Amino acid sequence: MNAIVRVEEQKLEKYLAISTAFAACVIRMSTALGEVATGIALLLGLMLWHKSKDNICVSGDIKGYMKAYGVFVLLIIPAIVSSDNTVASVKEFFRLWIWRYVLFAVVAVFIRRREYLVNMLTAYLTVSSIEFLFTLFEILKKMRLHGRGLGFGGDTMVLTLGGILCMLLPIVLVILMDAGFEKRLKKAASFAAISILVGQLCNKSRSAWLLDLILVPIATFRYLKHNKKYLAVVLAVFLGIAGFMASSSDYVQRVRSITNMTTNQSNVGRIWVWKSAKGMVQDHPVTGVGPGRFREHYKKYRVKQETQNLTHAHNNYIQVSAENGIIGLAGLLYFVGYSLYKSLRNYRKNNNPYDILVFTTISGYICLFGLIDYSLGSSTGIRIMWFLLAVLLKLKETERQRLSL
Repeated sequence: MNAIVRVEEQKLEKYLAISTAFAACVIRMSTALGEVATGIALLLGLMLWHKSKDNICVSGDIKGYMKAYGVFVLLIIPAIVSSDNTVASVKEFFRLWIWRYVLFAVVAVFIRRREYLVNMLTAYLTVSSIEFLFTLFEILKKMRLHGRGLGFGGDTMVLTLGGILCMLLPIVLVILMDAGFEKRLKKAASFAAISILVGQLCNKSRSAWLLDLILVPIATFRYLKHNKKYLAVVLAVFLGIAGFMASSSDYVQRVRSITNMTTNQSNVGRIWVWKSAKGMVQDHPVTGVGPGRFREHYKKYRVKQETQNLTHAHNNYIQVSAENGIIGLAGLLYFVGYSLYKSLRNYRKNNNPYDILVFTTISGYICLFGLIDYSLGSSTGIRIMWFLLAVLLKLKETERQRLSL
């Protein structure tokens, strides 16, 4: 009887791995399809919980990250209670902080076989690589009026692709440089590395370019220090890209616009929305205006200089402060602080590739990219972040399975 139950659990785990990987792969192409796959993953997770709840064992590392996130979520509740539209805030709370977290939860708790994790990451890198190459097709065919490749996300997700590219570049480079990863994953990473560089150039995200200069050295420092060939290749690629950009007036103008705080509408718009949101924070300092209520309240605080009528604050910390007050911001800072400290401490102790990639993924997407965009609010970007974090943490946990093969 126990053997039959175990076989059923293994099948459910396999189906769960397929559904979560499918959700991550298709969410950029079809939000509806991604939602369905996420729902199936949640259902499979609940079935596994019912069948094997007495045998579920979550590592201390993963429990720590989950508890830190739980603290953040709990500290948002006061903002819901004080919201002027409780129903709307409850819906936004579950949409932003619970539903989009599902992929992390089910992978972190129920996927135990390393083979499944490797296949999941391989599939995602392969599909996302196709999207990044598609940005080149968009540029060549002049499909976008603003001249930027956006991949499968569409015009409303201009910045999301840049955030995803920032997360993935350190991951694929470490996979290529570290001898511990499986061959099929390295092959996918080779394809992805080229595709990501193409995507970086075609998406033309200035923030992504700047973050690459920070995150890549952090993630690859140990490998570059001990392998001069890797250092030579990285420098050659960097100089080649820099030379290409320097020879194009379009890219030169794009780089120069980074510091343009007077005529560049993208930069100026952010400054004015930050100033506008400041008034909202000052009037609702403790619990904010409520989850999901920024857009409605912004009408009152928007200054006339902000002509784009933006729907969010283009900054994680300002957005969370405005909607959830100092209490919510404290929760976010606790989760981020714990995650960065924990991953960096583990990396310094064990020198494994997984912890440094958890560090670069969170610091890149939430902390740094979140300075210029509300990345926490991106439906596709945040789910991909949770997916990547779960897979990285579980790969670390299953390292012994690889060594025993």
